Amino acid sequence: MASAGRLLVRLANAGVHTGPMDCPYCGQLHPNAGLCSNGVHRIHDKVLAFIRDPAAATFERLALDVFAHQFECIPSYRRVCEQRGQTPAMVTDWRAIPAVPTLAFKRVALHCSPPQRTFLTTGTTQGTEQRGRHAMPDLRLYQAAALGALKSFLVPDVSDLRILSLIPSAAARPESSLAQMVDWAIEHFGDAGSTVFAATGGFDLSGFAEALRQSERDGGPVCIMTTTGALIRFFDHCRDAGWAFRLPHSSRLMDTGGTKGASRTMSRAGILHAIWNVFAIPGYFVVNEYGMTELSSQYYDNVIHDRYHGRVSHRALVSPHWLRTLVLDPGSLREVAAGEPGVLCHIDLANAGTAVAVLTEDIGRFTVDGLELVGRVHGAEARGCSLALADFLT
Repeated sequence: MASAGRLLVRLANAGVHTGPMDCPYCGQLHPNAGLCSNGVHRIHDKVLAFIRDPAAATFERLALDVFAHQFECIPSYRRVCEQRGQTPAMVTDWRAIPAVPTLAFKRVALHCSPPQRTFLTTGTTQGTEQRGRHAMPDLRLYQAAALGALKSFLVPDVSDLRILSLIPSAAARPESSLAQMVDWAIEHFGDAGSTVFAATGGFDLSGFAEALRQSERDGGPVCIMTTTGALIRFFDHCRDAGWAFRLPHSSRLMDTGGTKGASRTMSRAGILHAIWNVFAIPGYFVVNEYGMTELSSQYYDNVIHDRYHGRVSHRALVSPHWLRTLVLDPGSLREVAAGEPGVLCHIDLANAGTAVAVLTEDIGRFTVDGLELVGRVHGAEARGCSLALADFLT
């Protein structure tokens, strides 16, 4: 009884309805738990306020409130938490919030109310029916997180510029969270010349090259947004066609997704060198993005952000203030010593409607400058991840 009472108090403090009341969003009377028929929750507003202003709350308190909300509203998640004895009444540290393995997104419903949009992962060896699904009940959270991080890490120094995208639009790829992010970037940060040069069937490389030539002629800087695989394909096309461009100062490039779909593999140093040779964009205006469909927030290279704020640092991935990451031993899922590599577990407050803690299969370590990706966990090393997945599939 005392545990239930503490849970109700925490839910009430988090802005989750704990008894019958009129919802401020839809005007309907809800019996308990605060599930609104239009998928909007008061706890989401608290997260949105924190994304926009870090002084609006503390990460620690808000993470625990989001955990209590998800425990109450997602039956499959609550079952696993109760099996482990990790209920909101017992968990008092955000680091101890039970994490959902990324593979569970393929098999388990993980949303606190009916989704507004469902995004699908790309790579799979098991067919399209086994793609991971991130069913978002409140798209405002993803939009605020995507635009807030892009502003901080890609375009902190400009209000708008010409965005040239080698990533398909959301109209062409409605299942792609990356496509949706680029659409929002063009809408909020792109000027009238912003254009998408990718579609489901391929790329308009001639049109892309002409847009680059136009930037050379009129002196207007551009922002290239691309997958790393498409970028390498364009490098090869430029080599064969004899193309090279000298883009105006303040032009920049964001790439993401690793070398999936690339014609060949390239080291990060090789990619930065090729970007200078092909576009004349210096490394301090090149940002790599690290994200995944199961998250609503992303990591970005620190180079533009730190240069804008007058700081000198080595290139590393950094996160916005509403996203934190634990580095865990892949066997025991205990935190490793500072600087040691381990499997990454992300606590993303913008995932308030789905799974706030996400256990990946990525290996990384933290340096003094930020996060460094090392690789992927494999085989027997992934014992802890496998056991965590088994809990959700029971």
